[in-house]
Amino acid sequence: VNSVCSRHRIIVVAVSVCGVAGVVLAVYFATGNSSHDSSGKTLAWKEDDAVIPTEEPFGEIKDGRKVKRFTFTNKNNITVRIISYGATITDILMPDKNGVILDISLGFDTAAEYEDRHTKIGAALGRITERLKGAKFTIDGVEYNVSANEGQNQVHGGFYGFDSKLFDAKIKGNKVEMTYVSPDGEEGFPGELTSVISFQLTNENELILDYRATTTKATPINLSNHVYFNLEGHKAGKNGDHLISVFSDTYVPIDEALLPKGDGELATVNGTIFDFQNPTLVRKVINDFIVSCYSFGDRGTRKHVARLENPTNGRYIDVFTTEPGLDVYFSSRMKPNLYGKDGAMYGPFEDGGVCLIPMQLPSGINMPNFPDTILRPEEIYTQRTIYKFGVK
Repeated sequence: VNSVCSRHRIIVVAVSVCGVAGVVLAVYFATGNSSHDSSGKTLAWKEDDAVIPTEEPFGEIKDGRKVKRFTFTNKNNITVRIISYGATITDILMPDKNGVILDISLGFDTAAEYEDRHTKIGAALGRITERLKGAKFTIDGVEYNVSANEGQNQVHGGFYGFDSKLFDAKIKGNKVEMTYVSPDGEEGFPGELTSVISFQLTNENELILDYRATTTKATPINLSNHVYFNLEGHKAGKNGDHLISVFSDTYVPIDEALLPKGDGELATVNGTIFDFQNPTLVRKVINDFIVSCYSFGDRGTRKHVARLENPTNGRYIDVFTTEPGLDVYFSSRMKPNLYGKDGAMYGPFEDGGVCLIPMQLPSGINMPNFPDTILRPEEIYTQRTIYKFGVK
């Protein structure tokens, strides 16, 4: 249930949590520095009511442009850091059940490493998340050919997707807002696309990502983020002891090119390796599982789609999204011996992380059976994803 009051500038969100009795009620203050009580009296917006980010330099990229880093720390000792290169989540530090704080997200130490490694770890994905069949599509009778960076197909927006772009980033109240204007024709896509990604950390331990985009020409769009999680700490090396739950009974079958079969099919997860309706030990499936997108129905409705947990240290992440799909990926195609931050060594499967990527269904513009993914000039694209961190 969403309730929006433009005068009071408050958004109230009630979320029903799958498998947990009760309701989570969160109040988010929109941009602005005051609110009102029931009598209409103006109240000061206190900083201790919200988690206020800080800004600092984070080096520069090859062309000399400066990269910014933003840090949120809430009252529960959760810290999130984001950089303007790729709108990338670089660090997520959280305590376990014994109060031990570790960084649970994979990443690198410097802006130069993010630029040179080109791994998309923690970064924004756009204009298209996942694969685009044939690296082409047709809109209103016009065929467009886009960059093919994986054989004959495109993945994650092409050779230089949003993960490799420097966003215009600034603090706005209790949020960090990052904007990128993708020129008409970039990677072959039509229209000038203006995308804004807003990051917010709450004292309810929610990392909120809000996406908004407009275009000058009809274009496909499917924005997300490629953060990698390891709840044992990003340096732990082994993630097989995680339990994963995905609250869907349908998924998208894929072919050898990792593209949706046929015109876009949905199949039941029952009796398959893709069935995570109950908590499933990652180690049992990781070696036979490449990637899978799960279906949750229509866009726009907030849904509790997944939980990742570590039964040893008690850390867990709940994922909520307005998107109709969730991509699950266990680092099966990560490069081996990939040097990460703090001297970590990453690699495929158990040596990597777990990705939970809310998105529209893959290659949707080329799949007649999947929902439309076209954004037109008179429309506004919006998407919200929430990662809620906890300990039990």
